[in-house]
Amino acid sequence: MPEYFISCDWGTSNFRLRLVKTDSLAVIFESVSAKGIKILHNDYLQQTKFNQYQFFCNYLISQIKLLPKPYQNYRVVASGMVTANIGLHELDYALMPFRNNGSTLLTKKIIVNNVLEVLLVSGVRNDFGMMRGEETQVIGLSDEIQKITSEGILLLPGTHSKHLTYKNGTFTELKSYMTGELFEILSQKSILANSIFKDAKDTLIEDAFFKGLKKGVKGELTSSLFSIRASDLLGLSKKEENYYFLSGLIIGDELSYLKNEDKMVFLASPEPLSLLYKMALEHILKSNNYNVFNRETSEKAILLGQQKILKLYG
Repeated sequence: MPEYFISCDWGTSNFRLRLVKTDSLAVIFESVSAKGIKILHNDYLQQTKFNQYQFFCNYLISQIKLLPKPYQNYRVVASGMVTANIGLHELDYALMPFRNNGSTLLTKKIIVNNVLEVLLVSGVRNDFGMMRGEETQVIGLSDEIQKITSEGILLLPGTHSKHLTYKNGTFTELKSYMTGELFEILSQKSILANSIFKDAKDTLIEDAFFKGLKKGVKGELTSSLFSIRASDLLGLSKKEENYYFLSGLIIGDELSYLKNEDKMVFLASPEPLSLLYKMALEHILKSNNYNVFNRETSEKAILLGQQKILKLYG
């Protein structure tokens, strides 16, 4: 194993490069930019000098050169949308189930600029969902899950939330939910947009959130949506309350199946989503049968996942 490796987490909206000490996962240097895959692909389409592979390689090299010079030739482990069809080099999705050591993921080594060795990591899919990037974080989080239980459910909230079932070292099922995207469309682009307002201070209105949550858990999502507009027009609620009512409604719909589950539930999410999902789990599970990973654990899980893959395929 090399003393260091270069972690590349290349998402749809952001690019993050970190120089990492392999044994301790200490981050020695970090560079972040807004040149996610989507933006960079649009940049690529605006020029004709380079093909897609060359264009993305050139950007990766430019970011590698920001590292301290003695460390620029260490092996790169790249995960995320980098292997999508609009990324640097497309890889097929690995199929569910997948092992928590990364051994069933698809990988490919490429040599960039005749010097730089890059290990690309695939995404994962089944008939109900797919992900690119989260699988690396997931296999990193599995170590924390195993400390508590041999069987559980991992929640990764976001624009497209991911739910994974874990059992005896294997992630067996994957479900994807369009929770974040649905909230954005309804709150900003639908007929409800004029009835919803987010306070600049983002002050949580718990009563409104729980009111929506309870309806969502009962399966009343679609039948409750227009009530937001009606409540606004009739002066029965404030627009700020409607914001949290809608949030609770959609999150409740996403998590409603958990009321019938007895498996341990794990949550890995940044704030403020983490707080909302924690409140929802407390209501739905009515027990302490859940565990919320803190920000540090969730962040480090990406590096731990890449470290595992490096050990297997490096």
